Amino acid sequence: MRVVEYTPDQFEALRRATNQIGSLSSLAHRPFVDYYYSGNNWCRLHLVLADDGSVVATLGIDRMTFQNSSRAFTIGFGSNFNSRLPGSGGYLWTKWMRSCPYVLVFGGSEDTHRIVRSQKWTYFCGVKIYVLNRNYDPYPGESWWRALAKSVLRRTARSKVSKYARLISPQAIEGLSVSEESAYTGDLLPRRSPFSFRFASSLEYLEWRYNMKLSFVRYRLFRILMSGTSIGYVILNASPDKIIVAQCDGEDPAALAHGVLLSILKVGGDDDQPRTVLLSSSHPTMQNIYERFGFRAEPEERPFAIGSALGAIDLAADTSNWLINFDWGDNGLRVPFLDQTSSASDTQQ
Repeated sequence: MRVVEYTPDQFEALRRATNQIGSLSSLAHRPFVDYYYSGNNWCRLHLVLADDGSVVATLGIDRMTFQNSSRAFTIGFGSNFNSRLPGSGGYLWTKWMRSCPYVLVFGGSEDTHRIVRSQKWTYFCGVKIYVLNRNYDPYPGESWWRALAKSVLRRTARSKVSKYARLISPQAIEGLSVSEESAYTGDLLPRRSPFSFRFASSLEYLEWRYNMKLSFVRYRLFRILMSGTSIGYVILNASPDKIIVAQCDGEDPAALAHGVLLSILKVGGDDDQPRTVLLSSSHPTMQNIYERFGFRAEPEERPFAIGSALGAIDLAADTSNWLINFDWGDNGLRVPFLDQTSSASDTQQ
């Protein structure tokens, strides 16, 4: 066995592996794989190849820059960790741990978290997922009466995004506005931060990761202005049935949260039907604003764990002044992608 970095000429071998590892469905979509995992300065997909050249394990590593007060450090966000041959994943796990000073899981499978817990990573509590207009989709094998109840809820417990605008106090957004942008410019990034922990992206990373011209996902960028002065930005991942608050940052938590809501209204304000909206937050001020708008927290927190080969990370356990966004790593890059017409045709791409 040998470990290599993915290059586009290896896609067919990777696609064949997806037939044996069902959870790798996103890795069967070539536009996503080639863009996200090759030809950029931040993210790579590592493969374990058997002697016959077949792919037996995969792990993506996205190198992200975070800031804790005045200290900046690199965290490797893991994605698509899968192994179909006992022991093959261990090579990649070790490579991941050595790739950056710290590594991060935000979400992840139970198999992944069994390893995380055994290696005594630090779990941080308080990171909540908020949903507006929950889908109420039935689960496979669910009883008929629960499926019927969810069908009723889909028709009665959801509203068009525009209906929520009345829940924003005019006083709360006095002087605040958002403007949709067509490019990432140098004056977009906030000049200062009130958050003790945040993703401190460079402009170049934002241009790559949240590229507004991709075929498989649509990102829309909004500038937040207070009395005409730029104080932050919001990036939304918009699909026909869902809006995800992908990434945002700003100089004031309340203004940022209201800027998020105004951006959502810009994107979903003309919808004919209810659209689900999803975001994450650990900041009480921002959470309260989202809840007044109609968002509801999921009953279970999404696991957020940081590990290091150097020992425990020097971060306070309190996440109440952190800025956490959902679409980090590959969290917002899941099938079905916008340019997929069917699962059958997708495997041929």
